[in-house]
Amino acid sequence: MCPAVLYRRLPGEGLDEVIAGFREAAAWDPGGTVLIVPTSRLADDIAHRLIAEGTPIFGDAVTTLAGFARRVFEDHAKTESLITGAQSRLIIADILATRAADLPLLVRGDRPGSGVVNELATLVEVLTTRKVDYPAALGDLQGAKSAEIGLVLDAYLRFLDEHDLVDESTLLARAARWLAGGGRDRTGPVFIYGLYEPVPLERDLILAIRERAPEFHYVVPWADNPAVFIDDGAWVRPDVVDGSAAKSRIAGLFSGRATWDCGGDICITARKDRLDEVRAVAQEVRDLIAGGVPPGDIAVAFPDLPAAMAYVEEVFPDFGIPYASSRGTALIGSPLARALLAVIAVPVHGYRREDVVALLNSPYIGEQFPAGSVVDVLSREARITGGADAWDERLALLAGSLEAEIAMPGTPEGVRRRHEVTLTVIAGVREGLRALFADLLTLGGAKTITGHLAAYRSLLARWGCPVMPEGGDPVLFEREARDRAAFFRVLDTLEATALILPEREVGPAEFLSVLSLLVAGTGSGSRHRRHAVQVIGIRETAHLTIPHLFIAGLVEGAMPRLTTRLPFATDLETRRLGTRSRADILREERYYFTAALLAARDRVCLSFPAADSGAPAIRSSFIDAVRDAAAPGTWGAESFSASRLAAAAEAGALIARARFDEAAAILPPSAVREAAHRLNIENYHRRGPCDSPYDGVLCDDPEAVAALTRRFGDDAVYSPTALETYADCPFRFYLGDVLSLEPLASPDPDLTARERGSLVHRIAHRFYAGWRRDGHGPLTDENHPEALRRILAIGREEAEQVSLRSPAWAVEKEFLLGSPLAGRGLLERFIENELRLAASPLSPRAFEFSFGLPVGEGAADAVPIRLGEGPEETILLRGRIDRIDVAPDGAFMITDYKTGSSHPNLADVMAGKALQLPLYIRAVETLTGLSGAAGAYYTVRRGEVRARPVFWDAGQKDHFAVYPGTRNSGVEDVRALVDASLARVRDYLHGIRNGRFPPRQDAGPCPGYCGFATVCRFDGLREFSSCGEGFDGAH
Repeated sequence: MCPAVLYRRLPGEGLDEVIAGFREAAAWDPGGTVLIVPTSRLADDIAHRLIAEGTPIFGDAVTTLAGFARRVFEDHAKTESLITGAQSRLIIADILATRAADLPLLVRGDRPGSGVVNELATLVEVLTTRKVDYPAALGDLQGAKSAEIGLVLDAYLRFLDEHDLVDESTLLARAARWLAGGGRDRTGPVFIYGLYEPVPLERDLILAIRERAPEFHYVVPWADNPAVFIDDGAWVRPDVVDGSAAKSRIAGLFSGRATWDCGGDICITARKDRLDEVRAVAQEVRDLIAGGVPPGDIAVAFPDLPAAMAYVEEVFPDFGIPYASSRGTALIGSPLARALLAVIAVPVHGYRREDVVALLNSPYIGEQFPAGSVVDVLSREARITGGADAWDERLALLAGSLEAEIAMPGTPEGVRRRHEVTLTVIAGVREGLRALFADLLTLGGAKTITGHLAAYRSLLARWGCPVMPEGGDPVLFEREARDRAAFFRVLDTLEATALILPEREVGPAEFLSVLSLLVAGTGSGSRHRRHAVQVIGIRETAHLTIPHLFIAGLVEGAMPRLTTRLPFATDLETRRLGTRSRADILREERYYFTAALLAARDRVCLSFPAADSGAPAIRSSFIDAVRDAAAPGTWGAESFSASRLAAAAEAGALIARARFDEAAAILPPSAVREAAHRLNIENYHRRGPCDSPYDGVLCDDPEAVAALTRRFGDDAVYSPTALETYADCPFRFYLGDVLSLEPLASPDPDLTARERGSLVHRIAHRFYAGWRRDGHGPLTDENHPEALRRILAIGREEAEQVSLRSPAWAVEKEFLLGSPLAGRGLLERFIENELRLAASPLSPRAFEFSFGLPVGEGAADAVPIRLGEGPEETILLRGRIDRIDVAPDGAFMITDYKTGSSHPNLADVMAGKALQLPLYIRAVETLTGLSGAAGAYYTVRRGEVRARPVFWDAGQKDHFAVYPGTRNSGVEDVRALVDASLARVRDYLHGIRNGRFPPRQDAGPCPGYCGFATVCRFDGLREFSSCGEGFDGAH
């Protein structure tokens, strides 16, 4: 046996010599010679280099230690099968599910969470590779938790043994045993380069290789710096030691001894936040490429690559940088994968409205089902929240309500036509959803994993899913193709694993959980493009030669990352298990940082963000170590000329300053014109006084004014509500009543304010209509029980007609009708309040009194209300008055029921904002000849049942003595108050007919119920963005 030779070298040093020795040995033993390196990236680079130099090598001749173990496995395995990390997690998940009753601390609910499975998998790997006897190693710290973990660990290892399975951790031990057992294999000369502090199980394999290999060369990373290097390789029991490591000031970092002037080879910058940091890197990279540096000579490394990739994927394409990442995007974040998982999730989660809409909106599902946007609108209007049966039931109710409105004599013809179109759409949606839900039903029921996979694959095949784009962005197309391939590989992995798991039936929810677990642990993959900028993890840089290296994201918690605690273990338990101490982890983090600095051939640029997600970030202590030792320079531009987004922002700023020629050098002329037009709208027309069509001011457009005059002229019929809308906000009237726009409905499972008010109106109307029809007079103590019985019976009947079945409605119904738990209901309190009001001369006379509205086959005439002295100054009014109370002297009071928490007061009436009560008074006076004495709001809601006159005739004080809270609302002349309101209406009609629809101008926020906020100049987001930050952070 040839002697084992140990070489102590700086990270990256001596690699050329090792490759030369490997090349020479492989020339006479090409099948047996092996070069083992720490990372697959380094192995791939070396293999590519050898092939480029004309050296033929076997596919696994340059590999990692785990790769070599797989090579040994292939040489020696007979009945054994190798499983992946994903399959290991599935086995652990199955153990947790089948032994859940024995694992109350690990399994909460009916199935284990993915976080528990992943952490257990990590713990199993650490305990196995470090050869920890668990839980015995805990000694007196053992407890119920460690007993459960030990049960899972024993069950997992026993399952592997019983099924001749080898996972990625036990593979090392199995390979070491096979090598130590003798027998023929293809092991030839072995070169091991650059492994940093191998764990015990790795050392066992290395020692087995040392004993078996005819030629053994071991190169350990080394420098005379115990703060970073303590493994001198002596444990390999070398026959020859070559300790001639080169001297390096960088390798002395953290020793407290090394200081030097790096001459600008190391530069540091602080950036505003993570996004600004990645943009600065991208700008520097673009400058290097523009200066002739090949993209493949540039690498950008991050301590936390998965977290950084979100910024890289946003920024690098914007800067036009070709890049390749060593880590593809996590498959669980892929829109394609999420859409395919949603196919199972929709029925599992009970056909929730948002899930169904998202599924139908996905471009990967195809067009065989109704469009998601249409389903979204209709499901909101139908108040659908979820439930497979509820979809068809609620859509049928929506169709029925539209049919009823079409059948009403007074429904305008235009509304009828719109409803008929909607009915056709509803019919198509119902049919399409029935087909969709029938297909999804095939995924239900308890099945084996194999059965679930068969049903799922069959459904995807019938649908042709995922539907792939036929063209478009090549980069996006390539990414989607990788995601599709990765997803179906996951299905293959699950199918293969299911064959070795105990056969048991699981529900769709557990199947989804298992599949999601696999998807979450899978990357979509990334094609290795050597001529692109390499985006890598900082640990991948060790031993590479990188002309231009950027190391970004250097903050505490990322580098160094000093988490010592094992999953499911306290700090004390971790120390007792003897895995890694804080000093061990710090030393390892220092090593990979030092190795990264040594990998940079020409220059290395370090950076850190000052903030992360709005919170201050603490720069890494490694930054301070470099500053103290090396006198580094600075780097980084303040502007990003290579960014297309930055260029667009710059062009926008130039356009805003009317520097159109300069902007045209950045954007096409057509884009400059369009941007100038839009900027003028926002910065000129929608600022200052409202005087442009963009704020609803159309008075300078003769055609618009003529059309408005025709539409809202003398023959137009108005409701008080529409006029109040104009009084409150003309712009809202313009959008709703002129343009007939409707805000997107909210799928609220509770009653809306309008529905709640209608319910109370119907109950009160039916009660008093029947009460008077049966000859009853005012409420008294004697007829109070009968009145209460009647109104509760009516309330129950009306409540049963409400189609809602939500818990919120069940609670509201209790508060309406009363119950032992809720106490007296609103209706009982309403009758009690009516009994108190019976002492007033005003008594209920008319209910739901309609005028100008169709009440049957014939049409009722609108009431002409005079607005001024001339006979031509009239308005045609229509409405429905909730209640009219009349006194023996002919005085009457208009009452409007309110179920909300706020309503107008006397000041609003006098300001012309609240028009309903004054207009209704004048309408009743016109129709009956009676004299209006008051207008009141009757609040009927949880916590308050009372009638309160908003204004009343001070000369008839006795009529209102029983009404609480009326002391300050008496007026000397009700008629004059009504006339003042009519004068306001005259002004509003003039504004409507002349095209004046500006947003409300009074102080205070817009009402929360306004559905047009997002298209108004007072939209909160617009106001925020107008004073927020631009691309470069400037205000």
